[in-house]
Amino acid sequence: MVNPRVHILAFGTFTVGTEGYVIAGLLPEVARDLHTTVAVGGQLVTVFALAYALGGPPLIARFRRVRPRRLLVGAALGFAVANVLAACAPDLGTLIAARVVAAAGAALFMAPAAAFSAALSKPEDLPRAIALTATGNALALTAGAPIGTVIGSAFGWRAAFVFVAVLAVAAAVLVRLLLPDVPPAAGGAGDRAELLRSPAVRWGFITTFGLLLATYTLYTYLAPVTAAATGRGSDTVASLMAVFGIGGLAGGRLVGRLLARHDLGRVLRIGLLSVAAMMIVIAVLTATGPGETVHLVVLFPAVLLLGTAFWCAGISQQTRFALLAPTQRSAALSLHFSAQFLGVAAAGALGGLTLAATSATGTVVTAAVIALLAQVGVRRLPSRAAEEPQDERS
Repeated sequence: MVNPRVHILAFGTFTVGTEGYVIAGLLPEVARDLHTTVAVGGQLVTVFALAYALGGPPLIARFRRVRPRRLLVGAALGFAVANVLAACAPDLGTLIAARVVAAAGAALFMAPAAAFSAALSKPEDLPRAIALTATGNALALTAGAPIGTVIGSAFGWRAAFVFVAVLAVAAAVLVRLLLPDVPPAAGGAGDRAELLRSPAVRWGFITTFGLLLATYTLYTYLAPVTAAATGRGSDTVASLMAVFGIGGLAGGRLVGRLLARHDLGRVLRIGLLSVAAMMIVIAVLTATGPGETVHLVVLFPAVLLLGTAFWCAGISQQTRFALLAPTQRSAALSLHFSAQFLGVAAAGALGGLTLAATSATGTVVTAAVIALLAQVGVRRLPSRAAEEPQDERS
């Protein structure tokens, strides 16, 4: 059974995920209030992703000697301050700076939280613990972001950032009061360089990057894909985003059980193949659309299963990195999350280029091919022998 304290870490990932998803729904209001365009305002997402991807691993290395509970509290409070700064931003430059600070706080929370969840658990419960922590992000997509968007629509976009700041403070308080104070993991100053020299870590990095690049090439441009498949607009897109998140919640619950019973490589390969398969289904819909009833009946289950497969593959990757470096889990997981956000940042550019050069169908087919190519990185996998008992479960 997973340690109940892992739910606190899941709440923290829910908070970080809510901030990341809610900004997309409020971009028109932000752009209008700050006298810029939605396209320029959209760079707030890119700036966050790049700051996280490039700054995450060095930050984890810099704070590797800080006790995990203290690090998580500080990261959550820093994330809260960044969102207060965003809520008060008088111009786009200040809001961009706030997003960079938020990315730093997120980077210092997400990887240590996943590592802490593993440390709180028995070896046999490690996949379920990591899955539970990651499921907070899926819940953010299905519940946190819609709630934040409703608050932003009712009280202004700045109120949505205040909402996230309150969540972050609550996460910091819960971590401080309810998680054990344990020493930092052993490891030298060369942790990051040593990990990057490992072929197993490099192959894992490629798989994570490919998975996120594929999925977000489609997800970022879900609106034109939906229009091509069904002729529907923003209401249908919003519903599909929620369905994708629901699929993620299902995947989070499913993958923990699968990893406890089956080989990690098998689960990961099936997850990647399923992502590609659902994208091919969606590509068929866009190529033969727009259509109303039949296309809608097929599109919603396809997106649901895409979310399930994506989260299964993503959590399998988190488990993979955690097992690759049992004594350097925060450092290893920071590389995983760095690859994630590099994939998200690159997906915006790749999806835009393919959409402009070809069509919605071309964009989805490109995403499916990338998901298939990501299979190349499924090698040099860790064995269960890499799981080591920890002292932090008390």
